[in-house]
Amino acid sequence: MPLYMDFHKIDSDAITEEDMYRAHLRDVAVQNKHGLIYKRYYLNLHHKTAFCLMESPNKEACVESHKEAHGVGACNVIEVSHQNEFIPYMGEGSQNEQDLALTLSGEIDSGFRTIMLVDFLELMEIKALMATKISDSIKNYQGNVVKVPSERFMASFVDASDAVACSIEIAKYFETLKGKMIFSIALSTGKPVDEHSTDLFEETKTKVEVMSRLGFQLGISMDLDTKISAFRSKDISKIDTTGITVFDQSSYIEIEKLDKVLLKNLNNSAFNSDTLGSQLGLSKTQAYRKISSLFGMPPNKLLSELRLIHAVRALKKRDKTVSEVAYDSGFNSPTYFTRVFRNRFDVLPTLISKSKFN
Repeated sequence: MPLYMDFHKIDSDAITEEDMYRAHLRDVAVQNKHGLIYKRYYLNLHHKTAFCLMESPNKEACVESHKEAHGVGACNVIEVSHQNEFIPYMGEGSQNEQDLALTLSGEIDSGFRTIMLVDFLELMEIKALMATKISDSIKNYQGNVVKVPSERFMASFVDASDAVACSIEIAKYFETLKGKMIFSIALSTGKPVDEHSTDLFEETKTKVEVMSRLGFQLGISMDLDTKISAFRSKDISKIDTTGITVFDQSSYIEIEKLDKVLLKNLNNSAFNSDTLGSQLGLSKTQAYRKISSLFGMPPNKLLSELRLIHAVRALKKRDKTVSEVAYDSGFNSPTYFTRVFRNRFDVLPTLISKSKFN
């Protein structure tokens, strides 16, 4: 049968593990009637959340089962792929005799995970070596590699402090490489199922995508939930986190809005820093201050950097000319594009388009 996972927000302030076990027993008591099997449940008393994992013929059976057992359905229910989603993100944990989910270390599994997205641009043909190093670092810090395309790695960690330490190790490795190497590592911590999600860790994956796209000048960035979780789970004081940019919720909302505007206009050569400010609802001065405070660079520099990153990826596909890539990346002159590209990467764009990247 298909695999489903649901989300429950616990209203009571005095809920205990024993209370949740009794609630689980009510679910189990009616499971045969609805043709489903409750496998285990994940509990986070700090965040007052619970997530049930079950095999069911359909979503409707999950909803009706909970309604019969508790008088109300779950906040949300999603179908998950066992091999492509559940195992990569949630791992191979088990459960105790009460079906409460446990991590591999035997602790209660909250269901929350820290998702790390590593994005990089390498202008040298050493991708295979880099992939091995990144994968080894993730595994050494008890992370699960999630399959993603191209020059990116996504990983899931039970412990946020492991994710932070892993990101620092990978960043240090990138910094040892010779040549023009730029990277972005984003970390976000969240629930497997959200109120309105349709995919596992949908909200958390969206966050790392946004932070990663805009984070090439930051190196490592993470949301405030990851910082809080990392310091709560272990003594992280021995890890130097001074170079990591932390976005609180209000800052993330600002960069998410910026990301949407840039994705829509990046290839438009008429789009400039003045236009960017107006579409953000900010004056030129406000946009300058806001973007500089978030990314350490003015709007025009950020826009140029993102266009160059877009151009590098397009050139490596080798299906367009340098002139076509220049225009598609928002530059109104191939000559100007070539000059800016060479100043940034110390190599001509024609050499990138002719290289054999695997």
